[in-house]
Amino acid sequence: MRSYTKDEKKSHILRFWIVTLLCAGMIGAASYFAYTQTANELTVQLEANVSSLSEMPPTEPPAPKPDDRVKLSTTPETSTTVEKSTTAIAAAARPETAPVTETVEASPETTEADEFCKPIEGEILQPFSHGDLVKSPTTGVWQTHNGLDIAASLGEDVRAVAGGVVTQVEEDALWGVTVTIDHKNGVLSRYCNLSQGLAVAVGDAVEAGMVIGTIGSTADVESGEPSHLHLEIIKDGDYTDPEAFLPQ
Repeated sequence: MRSYTKDEKKSHILRFWIVTLLCAGMIGAASYFAYTQTANELTVQLEANVSSLSEMPPTEPPAPKPDDRVKLSTTPETSTTVEKSTTAIAAAARPETAPVTETVEASPETTEADEFCKPIEGEILQPFSHGDLVKSPTTGVWQTHNGLDIAASLGEDVRAVAGGVVTQVEEDALWGVTVTIDHKNGVLSRYCNLSQGLAVAVGDAVEAGMVIGTIGSTADVESGEPSHLHLEIIKDGDYTDPEAFLPQ
């Protein structure tokens, strides 16, 4: 085998690298040429497509077919139908309103103090206790006082506190001769400790201020007090303060 000198080895190595670089340069040149050629062809094709599109005449949307168009007939029947439909839609859009009828005035309430009158003029001996226990001057027992005791002389007239109908006349074992009047609206008035010989009977209609009887001494449960009228007001089934109804 031949042995190479040092200079020959260097010469071989140099030639190898020269050939390698030449090959790499040729490959790079070929690749660049191919890339440039392809890009040029694509650019030319794109410009041609754009030019062809710009030269095309503008197109309009296709006109609807005759069958696709909405036709409104002007015949009398159709006009009437359309008019009725429009009227129905307008009526549905309006809020419902009740037909106007004659105005009926509500009957006035008979529970206001200014619509009541005092059954008798006198000093308050025993007020309404509002459910509290008070000592009875007659029995000495602590109990509620469900009415209003108004001082009055024997035989003095007792008047209805408001208009109504007499619903009860009785002689109670404790409260003596009593008269009950229904004033409607859930309000009753009850007059106790009256004398015999009343001026009204059950079923009689009375007006405010009408005399219904006179002061007596028939209420044994309050006989220890001076002569007076025991007045009770019952509203919706409950005892209430008579002074809330009577004028001051």
